[in-house]
Amino acid sequence: MAFSPERLPGGKGARSALFLLLAALGSRTAHAYDAAVDSAFSAQLYQVSSAFGGPQIGRQRYVETLSLRVWDLQGAHVPGGPTLSAVARLRLDADFGVDAAETSLISGIGGSGADMRPRSPERFVAGLSEVPFDLMMAYVEGRGYANGLVGFRLGRQYVVDALGFWSFDGGLVRLTTPVHFAVEAYGGAEQRGGLPMLSTSRFEADGVWRGNRRGLDDALLPAYLAETEFAPAYGFAVATTDLSFLDARITYRKVVNRDAVVVAPFPDVLGRYDRYGADRVSSEKVGGAVVATLPSAGALRANVVYDALVAKPVDYGGSLDVTAIRSFELGADAAYFLPTFDGDSIFNWFSHMATTTVDGRVRFNATRRISFVATGGVRRFGAEAGGALLDVLGSIDGLYRSPLHTATLRAMDEHGERGRRRGVDMSLKRLFVGGLYEAFTMASLYDWSDPLRPVASTTSFTYVLGGGYRPFRRAKIGLEWEHSMSELVGHRFRALATLDLTVL
Repeated sequence: MAFSPERLPGGKGARSALFLLLAALGSRTAHAYDAAVDSAFSAQLYQVSSAFGGPQIGRQRYVETLSLRVWDLQGAHVPGGPTLSAVARLRLDADFGVDAAETSLISGIGGSGADMRPRSPERFVAGLSEVPFDLMMAYVEGRGYANGLVGFRLGRQYVVDALGFWSFDGGLVRLTTPVHFAVEAYGGAEQRGGLPMLSTSRFEADGVWRGNRRGLDDALLPAYLAETEFAPAYGFAVATTDLSFLDARITYRKVVNRDAVVVAPFPDVLGRYDRYGADRVSSEKVGGAVVATLPSAGALRANVVYDALVAKPVDYGGSLDVTAIRSFELGADAAYFLPTFDGDSIFNWFSHMATTTVDGRVRFNATRRISFVATGGVRRFGAEAGGALLDVLGSIDGLYRSPLHTATLRAMDEHGERGRRRGVDMSLKRLFVGGLYEAFTMASLYDWSDPLRPVASTTSFTYVLGGGYRPFRRAKIGLEWEHSMSELVGHRFRALATLDLTVL
C-alpha cells in the first residue's frame, strides 16, 4: 500500500527522515557492514459503541513499522576490537476512520483572525491526528572503545530500568570496568508530543495533556497545554556486569519543564489567561532493581523507586521463585504502587491512594507438554473514607503444547468491596504443512459488576477466528475476526490483517 510523504505531519522533518532511511535501504554500494530490514504491517477495521448512549465510533487503523539495523560501520570487524552500529525504526499509525468533526477547525469569531475554533465542539479532540508519524528510535552505537572500557549511543534511544520505559534525544556514555560494574551517564531532551520532531507523548509523566496548540483560540481547551520547548533531561546509573548470579542496577533521572503553562482555567476580566514559564521539575526519581539467581534453586528479585516530588517511595516490591522441587515451581510476589504525576499536573493537589498486592503461585509441569499454574492473593487499595478496601484474587491456567498444537484454558476471579470480575477464556492454535499455515480460535466469557456504577454491570462474550500463512521463513501474513457482545454495548466487531517481513 503506497502513501504520499507529503501528507505526513511534521513537514520537512518527517519527509527528510523518511527519504534518508529509504536512501540508506536502497544503496547498492558494497561495504564491510551487514544490514537487516524489518517491516510489520497491520490494518484494523472496528467499531466501538459507548456504554452510556454516546456516538458510535468507527475506526480504520493502518499501522506500519519499518526498521533498519546496520552492523560494523567501522569497517572490517576485528575480534575484541571496537564496533560501530546504527539502528532506526519508524512508525506510521494512521486512522482513516477519524471523523472530520473530530479534527475540523474554523476561523474564530471576534478574535484576531488567526485563532481557530472547532467546527463541532462536542466532537472535537485536541491533538488528534489522522496520520501520526513518529521516529521510534534512531541512534548510532559504539562498543569496545578504549580497550573495551567505553561505549556510547547518540540519537533517539530508549532507557529501560526500574524507573520505567523512557525515551530521549541525546547521548549516553557507558564505562565498563574490569571489576564487574559499569557506570552510565546520559543527557538530552525527553521525547514529547507537540514538537516537530516525529515524536509522541507516550513517554511523558502522567497527568498533563500536551501537544500542538498552533492556531487554536486561547479559550479553546485551556487545559490542553502547548509544547514548544525542549524538556531537558539527564541521568546516571550504576549496574553490575558479567555476573551470572547477580544483576543489579541503580539509576537516577531528572526532567525539567520549560514551556509556559496556563495556571488558571478561567481568563481575567481582559480575557487573558495567567501563565507561568520559569524552569521547574517535571519528574525526578531514583530507583534500583536487583535479581539474585541460584541455578537449579530459584531467584530473588527486588525493586524500589523514590519520587523526589512527593518525597516518598512510590513503587517497591519483591518476588521469590523456587525451582528446586522436581516438576514444581513455587513463587510469591509483593508489590506497592503509589501513582505520581508530572510536576505541572493538577492531580498533584489531590490525595494519592496506593495499591498493595500480595500473591502466591504454583506451577506444576505434569509432562513435557502439559502444565498448570494456580495463583491466589489479595489486593489492598487505600481509601481516605472507610479505611482500606480489599480484593481477593485467584486464577488457574492450563497449557498444552506440542509441535503442531497449542491449547490454553484460564479461569479467574477477583472480588471485593469494589465489585467483581470473573470469567473463563480458552484458545486453540493448530499448524499445518510443517508450519506453513496456522489456524486459531479463542473464546471468552466474563462477568463484572461495579457498586459505584450499577448500570455498567454486565456479562460479555467474545470469540476470535483467525489464521496465518508463511510464504517463506521470515514472513508471515495473518487475518483475524473478532466479535464481542454484551447487554451494555450490544455488538462490537473488529477485523485485523497483519504482515511481518524481515529482509537480511
